[in-house]
Amino acid sequence: MVIRFPVIVLSFTALLGGIIYMLHLFGLATPANEVYMRFCALGLFIAGFALLGWQKVKRHRFSWDDIYKNNTLIIFSLSILLTSSFLYAQVGLYTVGFLGGAAFLHFLYTRKFYPPPGFFYFILLYALLLFFGTIGTQKGFHFPDRTLSLYMLPLSVCFFQLSKKTLLRIGELFFKTAIIFLAVCILYWWFNFLYLEVDFYNWITDKTVCSVEMVGWKEQLKIVERIMGEVFGVEDTTSFPAYFFVTSWSHYYHPSFVSLVLFFGLITGFYLYHKKDVVPTITKFELILYIALCFFVMTLMESRIGLVGLLFIIVVTGFYYLKLKTKYFKIKLAVYLLLGGTSLFILNNTVSSFADDETRSSYRRIAVGYIQDNFWWGEGFRQQQIALEQQAEIMKDVLPDAAHLQYGSPIFYSHNQFLGDMIQFGIWGLIALVAMLGAIAYYAIRNRSYLLQMMMFIVVLFMMIEEPLYVLHGTIRLVSFLVFFTAISESMKKQNKNTIYA
Repeated sequence: MVIRFPVIVLSFTALLGGIIYMLHLFGLATPANEVYMRFCALGLFIAGFALLGWQKVKRHRFSWDDIYKNNTLIIFSLSILLTSSFLYAQVGLYTVGFLGGAAFLHFLYTRKFYPPPGFFYFILLYALLLFFGTIGTQKGFHFPDRTLSLYMLPLSVCFFQLSKKTLLRIGELFFKTAIIFLAVCILYWWFNFLYLEVDFYNWITDKTVCSVEMVGWKEQLKIVERIMGEVFGVEDTTSFPAYFFVTSWSHYYHPSFVSLVLFFGLITGFYLYHKKDVVPTITKFELILYIALCFFVMTLMESRIGLVGLLFIIVVTGFYYLKLKTKYFKIKLAVYLLLGGTSLFILNNTVSSFADDETRSSYRRIAVGYIQDNFWWGEGFRQQQIALEQQAEIMKDVLPDAAHLQYGSPIFYSHNQFLGDMIQFGIWGLIALVAMLGAIAYYAIRNRSYLLQMMMFIVVLFMMIEEPLYVLHGTIRLVSFLVFFTAISESMKKQNKNTIYA
């Protein structure tokens, strides 16, 4: 019975994969029919989540009073919030509002306010910097709605408290939903792969571009018009990056940001597995299945940060729990270091290409050039494109012939959170960002929170190549899991103090 869930997932994936292959043999796996596959994939994901949720609640009887008194609405909205991380960014924005409304209703019923951890105030200060950073911009002084989650989510968790057992059950639901997401991505890719007729080895080793006329790809076309010019230097709306054919069913495209959510799922799984004495939910089989599916999907998306991050999480988690669980830590540490050093030697070219990405290297040089001339005050909130394009024009004679410069494609942001904040707000942006990250890291270390410590490792690594606090979907995902992992940490503290709570 303990391996029932992964066996069901693997069985259904194999069965549906076989059905898709039969459709291919009958000539039904085509670009024209991809739209139906997209809806089927979304339906599978929603159905899987609904069935998992139903398993959790079918043994309980709820009344209307439970909605307020026993946190039923809170549990439901928090579960939806985490699961929406795999879908279109606007869905996440709506669920932030849903959780906020549910929390406020609960507050009206209980009249209890729970003081937040100290680092929440640093998040507020960072959000206020973004607010005042709108002064002098083209749009003028205004409330930046993209930062709504920075205010609402931390405030929401001050209106309720959930038991550690309940939070771990929500974590289990998210982890298993992530496995369903990975399986659906593989099925959707399999359908597209059959009619694209691309060599599999080339797919996973090169930055593959597939030329095909797609039906109903409006959102994808908007994105590809920018990507093809910025990365490949061409204006071709019939050529799509390979990762579109893996995740388009969820309308969540960017491989790095998809990987970020999957990272949160993996560290949640590791935590649940090693806390099985509290809630026996995650088996070793499920954890191995997650890692295998995650590796395969990240390979299909050609996500370098995904593969590096996956290896990083596995290795660091190994160190973390070896220290806690084993008497032979030093021996196993030496084995880890030997294997890691050997891997770096063998994969030297891969690691170098990851660190020296030509496009991001150019962005970094342009950003540094702008910051040197605008150290104290930046261009303002969400004004990176203006600043970077002006600086690129100034530096065009000293920069390499990168595609985005050669073809005059726009530079939307610097792809580095630290540089990006300095472009927007000068040195004050960097100070506010480092202060916020430092406060979270201090809280994570002081409370010995594996979840938050690993999250901070991942986020800082991610911020070196992307800007999760600059784009809408990155901010929502990051803050959602920050408050969720914090809630788990806080529940443990209260448990240790023998405090009774809902």
